[in-house]
Amino acid sequence: MNMKENIQQILSKKSLVIFITGALFVMLFLRQCNQIETLKNNVELAKADSDRNFNNYLASKDSVRVVVAENGNLISEKRSYEFDLSNLKGDQEVLIKKYRNALNINKDLNKVNTLLSTDIDIKDSLLANTVSTVVDSITTKLTFTKFNDFGNGNSRDLNGSMFITKRPFGFNYGDATFDIEHKISLMAAIENIEGADQLKISTSYPGLTFSSIENINLINTRLNQKPVKKGGWAIGFGVGYGINLNNNQVISTGPSIGIGLYYSPKWLRF
Repeated sequence: MNMKENIQQILSKKSLVIFITGALFVMLFLRQCNQIETLKNNVELAKADSDRNFNNYLASKDSVRVVVAENGNLISEKRSYEFDLSNLKGDQEVLIKKYRNALNINKDLNKVNTLLSTDIDIKDSLLANTVSTVVDSITTKLTFTKFNDFGNGNSRDLNGSMFITKRPFGFNYGDATFDIEHKISLMAAIENIEGADQLKISTSYPGLTFSSIENINLINTRLNQKPVKKGGWAIGFGVGYGINLNNNQVISTGPSIGIGLYYSPKWLRF
């Protein structure tokens, strides 16, 4: 074997070592990148869970607040809850079950984003118009009517009647019958204020208050998290430009086209 052939063999072996070293470096670099990405994802999930728990604590301590709108109507507002469907606590499961039974919602709450409820108190008084009509010589009918239009689709309509019969020693009052029809329009919105959702609800109906407000935003971190990488075999076709090892075991740079069967562990997938 002459000197030239020895030099070519040495160069070929050196090129192969350089190629293998470079490949190992790339593999280790990709693995480190994936580990960093996984760590960042875990940190983000932990922070989101911590923020959610703190928000729910503040919501549990919050009470219904009443503010006056520019049009004079009263607006009731309260901080919203946020429940993670993939990690429900015991009391949260009981609360959600109440909504599920009342609204006939599917068990998995699929495509359900928000749960809302409110308790309404109405304190009312009115002065009705009264008309008396003589039925016969001893009987008189009293008719009561009152209609109020409060605007924005809110109204109250009262109709009633009662019979009074004259007796030798006084009057006999029959049972009074009243029909009352209420039309109540509610307007609501969920507004994000300083990073926290709040439910706002209002009406033009006078004397109506919201003694309790509850808004629960539903999320699912299990479905929203990044997909898990899985290792496996794959058939691939590639076109690129980079470092190539030719038939003479010499490393060169240039374009490349390849078709082959590949196996990649999950930590090398990105």
